[in-house]
Amino acid sequence: MKQVELVRMAIAACCLAFSSAIHAQLYHDSRMFSFENAKELQYIKVEKSAVTLSDKHFKNGKRSLEWSFQAGGVLKIDKDLQFEPRKTDGLDNYLSAFIVWVYNEAPLSGKSLVFQFCKQGKVCTSFPMNLNFKGWRGAWVCYERDMKGSAEPGMDEIKIKAPDTHSRLYIDHLITAIKVDPRYQTADEQLPFVNPKTTNDWLQVLKHSKLQPDIALTPVTEQQSKAMQQMEKRFRSLVYTPAKLYPKQMETLRDKFDAYKIREKKGNITGMPIWFVRHAEAYERMIPGWDKEILTRTGFEMNDYFKLMQQIAVAYNNATAEEDKKELQGMFLLMYEHITDQGVTWGSCWGNIHHYGYSLRSMYIAYFLMKDVLKAAGKLSEAVATMTWYSQLKQLYVKPTVNGMDMDTFNTASIGCMASILLMEDSPEKLQYVRSCSRWLDWGCRPAPGLMDSFKIDGSAYHHCNNYPAYAIGGLNGATQMIYILSGTEFAVGKLAHQTVKNALLAMRFYCNKLHFPLSMSGRHPDGKGHLTPMHYAYMALSGTPDGNKPVDVDMVASFMRLVEHTTLPKEKQLCRQFAAQGVRPEAAPQGNLSLGYACASIQRRGNWSAVVRGMSRYLWSSEHYTNENQFGRYLGYGSLFLMTAPQNQDVTPTTSGWQEAGFNWNRIPGVTSLHLPLVDLRAKIRNVDLHSGVEEMLFSDEAFAGGLSQQGSNGNFGMKLHEHDKYDGSFRARKSYHFFNDVIVCLGSDIENNDKQHDTETTIFQLAAPDAQVQAYWKAYQGDGKTWLDHLGTGYYSPNSATFTGLVSQQSRDNDTDKPNEGMWASLYISHGKAPRNGSYEYAVLPNTTPERLKTFETTPTYTVIQRNRDAHIVRSDATKSLSYVLFETPKGLLPGGPLLQTDTTCLAMIRQVGKEKMVLTVAQPDLSLYQGPTDDIYKDGKRVERSIYSRPWIKNPSREIPVTVTLLGKWNFKQDDNIRLIDRTNKTTIIEVRCKDGLSYDIELNKL
Repeated sequence: MKQVELVRMAIAACCLAFSSAIHAQLYHDSRMFSFENAKELQYIKVEKSAVTLSDKHFKNGKRSLEWSFQAGGVLKIDKDLQFEPRKTDGLDNYLSAFIVWVYNEAPLSGKSLVFQFCKQGKVCTSFPMNLNFKGWRGAWVCYERDMKGSAEPGMDEIKIKAPDTHSRLYIDHLITAIKVDPRYQTADEQLPFVNPKTTNDWLQVLKHSKLQPDIALTPVTEQQSKAMQQMEKRFRSLVYTPAKLYPKQMETLRDKFDAYKIREKKGNITGMPIWFVRHAEAYERMIPGWDKEILTRTGFEMNDYFKLMQQIAVAYNNATAEEDKKELQGMFLLMYEHITDQGVTWGSCWGNIHHYGYSLRSMYIAYFLMKDVLKAAGKLSEAVATMTWYSQLKQLYVKPTVNGMDMDTFNTASIGCMASILLMEDSPEKLQYVRSCSRWLDWGCRPAPGLMDSFKIDGSAYHHCNNYPAYAIGGLNGATQMIYILSGTEFAVGKLAHQTVKNALLAMRFYCNKLHFPLSMSGRHPDGKGHLTPMHYAYMALSGTPDGNKPVDVDMVASFMRLVEHTTLPKEKQLCRQFAAQGVRPEAAPQGNLSLGYACASIQRRGNWSAVVRGMSRYLWSSEHYTNENQFGRYLGYGSLFLMTAPQNQDVTPTTSGWQEAGFNWNRIPGVTSLHLPLVDLRAKIRNVDLHSGVEEMLFSDEAFAGGLSQQGSNGNFGMKLHEHDKYDGSFRARKSYHFFNDVIVCLGSDIENNDKQHDTETTIFQLAAPDAQVQAYWKAYQGDGKTWLDHLGTGYYSPNSATFTGLVSQQSRDNDTDKPNEGMWASLYISHGKAPRNGSYEYAVLPNTTPERLKTFETTPTYTVIQRNRDAHIVRSDATKSLSYVLFETPKGLLPGGPLLQTDTTCLAMIRQVGKEKMVLTVAQPDLSLYQGPTDDIYKDGKRVERSIYSRPWIKNPSREIPVTVTLLGKWNFKQDDNIRLIDRTNKTTIIEVRCKDGLSYDIELNKL
C-alpha cells in the first residue's frame, strides 16, 4: 500500500511539474498585458488608487494586476493600443476588439467600471462594465460596433474609471486591440450592449434569461409527479450505467484532479485557469501558425474539465466504500467551486461563447448525477441557476411560432434543458418547465421551412443550410433521447413531431450503407469515417409508435437490429436480445429508390449496394470548405455518383466500396463532370466574405433545376443544370441526368462547355483504390473491350462513347485537411471532352453486382434506349422495366417523343411505367424548391457573380412555394384526385392533369384507361 502511495505521489509530482510549465503566461505579444512581471507596471499610472502584482487571483500565468481604489479612482495604461479600423474592401470583415478579464471578490450591485480609450488625451470611445458579480468575468468588446464614440487609429491610452466606492479588483489577460471574427462577441449581465443585432442561437443567453412563462403555474398532481420521476429515471439510465469502481480508476481520477492544482484557503479558491476553446480566437491574428485548438492542447480547456467532473460523478455513484465517496465528493465540490469562480455561473458569457454547448455537455450530466451532493453542500440552487442560464432554459417559456430547431440546440441544449429541469425539486415551477419543454421539443421536431434546421418533410436532416448527417447524428442524439424520456407520459411530443424524426432516421439508414455516410454527404469531412448511430433507432423503438398506440415501434426495432447485427457493444447486444425475445427480426437491407429534394440527392438500392447521386442548385451548396478542412472536394456536388458495395455477407463500408484517401484524385470523383486541374488550382480559396459567415466557402449554382424523382419508392431519376460559380470558372456548364431502372443506372450528359483551353474536361465513370495485392493483380491483368468494363467489386460499366481506362497506376495526391502528400494505387475510367469543349456529351450505364456474361449480353442488347439527349431534355426508355424517364430541363416547345407523355407546361421530372395494357403509373416532380421565384438573387460585379455566404440570403427561411405542373397524356385516363392532383381536361384522345408540386416531392398517379 505504501508503494502504491509513493507511485501516486511521484505521478502527481510529474503532473504538477507539467502544470507549472504551462502555468506561465500563455502567449507574449506587445498588445497583451499578462501582469507577470514588474516591467508592465511602467505603462500604468493611477489616481486615488494603488496597484501591485498579485498571485491571489490569476487568469493568465501566475499573477494578475491587483487594483485597490477609492471612489472615483482611475487606472491609466499609456501605450499604443495598435487599433486597426475595419477594412472596407470586403476582403476582411474582422473587427478590432478590446479583451480583458476582471475578478471581483464581492458583487457591487448598481456599480460599474468605465473603460475609456483615448488619443492624445481626447476620449475617443468608451464602454461600461457592470460589477454585479463575484469571480472572473471576460469582456470582448468591439471598438467600432459596441462602444460609444468613434475609435481612431493612433489611440494611445486606456483609462479605467472606478465607481463611486472603494473596493478592489483584479485585472488579467488584457489585450489592447486585436482583430476578431465579429459574429461571436457575447452580451451578458456585465456587458448587455455587446453585439446587439446578433441572431446567432448561441449568443441569445442574456435575452432568453429575461423571458417570462406563458403557461400558468398549477399544483403537481400525483400522476404528474410519477411521470416526472419516470423521466428522471429514464434520463439517469441514459447518462449513467452502474459499474464497479476499481482502485486503479481512483488513482487515475486523483492524478487528473491533481493536475488542476485546485486549492481553497480561507474562502479563496485558486487553480489552473480554465479556458473555453473559442477563447483561442483572441490569438488568430496574433500567433503565426494559429489554429483553433491551441487552448485545448494546453490540457485546461473547459470540455476536458467537465468530462473529469462527469467521471468523478460517475465514480461517486459507483463507489461503495464511504472513504472513496467522501474523497470523490471533495474533489467534485472543489472543481465545482473553481469553475464557478472561473466564471461558469449565472450571468456570465466569458466574452465569446459561441458553440459553447459542446464544451458544457458533461457539466449538465455531472451536476445532475451529483444532485444530492450539491444539495447537501448548499449549492443546489446555484447549480440549477447555472444550468438554467447556459441551457437557455427560459427560452422554453415562449411558444414557438415556426417549426424546427437548430441542430446544435438538439445536440447540446436539449440535454442541458432536461438536466436542468430534472435537477429541480418537484414544484409547480418544475411542472411549468416540463410543459414548456414538451411544447418546445414538439415544435422543434416538426418539419422546418426553407433551409432552416433540423428536420425536413422528405427526411433530410439539416445544418448549415443543407442535409448534413455529420451534424445530424449529434442532433438526433438529443431529439431521440428527449422523445424517449417524455414518451408514454402526458408530456410526450405530438404525432407529427415524432413521425418527422422517425422519417429522418429511416431516410438516413437508406442513404447510409451500412452505417457510413456517402462521401458526397459528408460535408467538410469527406473522409469515409462518418457514420450513423444505431442507438438512435433503439431510443425511438422504445418511445413507441408516433400515434402513441403501441409502446414499441417495430419499424425502429427492425432497423436497429439490422444496423447492430455485428456489434460488439454490450448495450446494443443487450437490446438486441431484448427485442429478439419479443419476436422481432432484423429488417432486410432497404431496397428501392429515395429522392431527397432538400438534399439535392437520389439514392437507388438493390441487394446490398447503394448508389447515391448528389448535385447543387441555387438553393443548395455543392461542398463546404473550412480552413484546413476539405481543401480539394469542390466537385462533390457536381452530379457525383457514389456506389457503395461489398461482397455478400460482408458489411458495406467506404473501404469495401473501393475508397481510400491515400492517392485519391479529387478531380475524378465518380459521376462528376469537371475540369481536371492541378491540386494547387483545385484547392479551395477560403475567405471571410461577409458578416454572416466565417472563414469558409460554400458555393452554389445560379440554376434552380436540380433534384430527383422517386416512383413509388422503386425507381426514379435525377437531373441538374450544372453551372460552376464565377469564383472559379463561370463558363463551365453542363446538363446531367441519371435514370434508375432496377439494377441499371443510365448516366447522360449534354451541353458540356467551358472556355478553359489549358485543362481537360472529363466525366469520371469510376475511380477505385487497389489497396492490396489481390486487387492490384486483378487490375494488372484486366483489359476492357472498349465498351464494357467489370471492376473487381463486380460492378459493370457500359459506354457507347470512347472512354479512357488508366489501368493500375500509382497516384500522388494530398490529404484533404492537412495538405500532406499521400500516395496510393488506383484504377480509373473516364470520358474526355477535351479542352474548352462546346456541346460536349456522354452516355454510360452502371450495372452493380453483375456478371461477365450479363455484361456481355448488355453490350450486345442494352436494356435501355436514349430517346433524346440535348439541352432541352434527357429522355430514356427502359424495356426491362417498361418505363420512360423524362428529365425536362426546358419547357417543351412541342410534343415530346417516345410515349404517352405528350407535353408539359414547364420544366419538370417525370416517369411513366406501364403496368398493363389498361394501366400505368405516372410520377411527376418539380426539382425547383422555389424558395424564391424569378431570376437568381446573385450580385454581379464586372459581369461575374460575387461570392456571398448562404447565411446572408434573405430567402433561406422561406417555405417552398407551390409550382403547378400541367401534363398532357395521350389517351383517356381515369385517376384518383386529391388536393395536389386534379383533372384539367379529358377527351377521347388526351388527358390533362395538374400536379401542384412543392418541396421537391414526387407525386404518384395511378392511371386506368377509360
